[in-house]
Amino acid sequence: MNLEKETRRGYEISAEMKKVWAVEMELLKKLLEVCERNNLKIWAEGGTLLGAVREKGYIPWDDDIDMAMPREDYDKLRSIANKEFQAPYFFQCGYTDLYPHGQTKIRKNGTSAILKGDIFQKFHQGIFIDIFPLDSLPNDMSIYKDYKKTRGQMKKKLELYCKHYYSFSDWKHNINTLKVLLFIKKIGFNKYFRQYDEFVKSYSKEDCDRVSIISWNGEEKYIRLKKWYSETTFLPFEDIMIPVPTNYHDILFKQYGDYLTPSIEPNQHGGFAALDPNNDYKAVLPLLKKEHRWDWLKARWKNLKAH
Repeated sequence: MNLEKETRRGYEISAEMKKVWAVEMELLKKLLEVCERNNLKIWAEGGTLLGAVREKGYIPWDDDIDMAMPREDYDKLRSIANKEFQAPYFFQCGYTDLYPHGQTKIRKNGTSAILKGDIFQKFHQGIFIDIFPLDSLPNDMSIYKDYKKTRGQMKKKLELYCKHYYSFSDWKHNINTLKVLLFIKKIGFNKYFRQYDEFVKSYSKEDCDRVSIISWNGEEKYIRLKKWYSETTFLPFEDIMIPVPTNYHDILFKQYGDYLTPSIEPNQHGGFAALDPNNDYKAVLPLLKKEHRWDWLKARWKNLKAH
């Protein structure tokens, strides 16, 4: 991959970002090799799918890679992860790290990809690619509404625990937060994550018509027909070919509308406080914590006064 600065669609991509892309491409190649060897289905998702279709590579202003897998294949990947993803790679999910989100990340040691909202978190924060399971949604709309509500409540508890478990000053005043912390502390984070995981995939073996990525939060644009993933084709992405759903048009149109017309939009995760292919997050995080400590304390004080 060419690591020199370049301009695509009038947008300048720095040499440093190209190095980040190169790390992500390394992670993607590793993931695809593991999936091919173990006969696991996987497809480009989100901005990566859009990039493959429209740009034959990264969207110029994108900074990550997203992939999706059927739930059954996703669970198989997790079951072989310890064997397949060894140093310098780290397979991150709620079973391997204090990580509250439903998707999996493959990260690389010795690098930094620290989101602005994660500076005070404890989990691995190297450069990553995302892998989302495609979970089936119940056809019955009344059941679906209950499923959506329960899933949201469980995920909120996981995120609350990971955000506050190490900080007494942030939850002493808030009895509801304290109850969540004590509840998850009592049964164990991994056990509660397993309960969440089992609930989210509870319809994946039933005859359902719709699927959605696990971070969908109920948004309609992330809900797709299962039949859209019945076949796979390959499209160029930078210097490799990657698998995409053959029926990618319907997926992209539902998520983006007129997806062939480029539009510079902010990423979904709120931006990075540090994105560095050369320095380990363990060395970068203390500096960021020191830099942002005052903002963190002000936010805690504002929250305290509000209660």
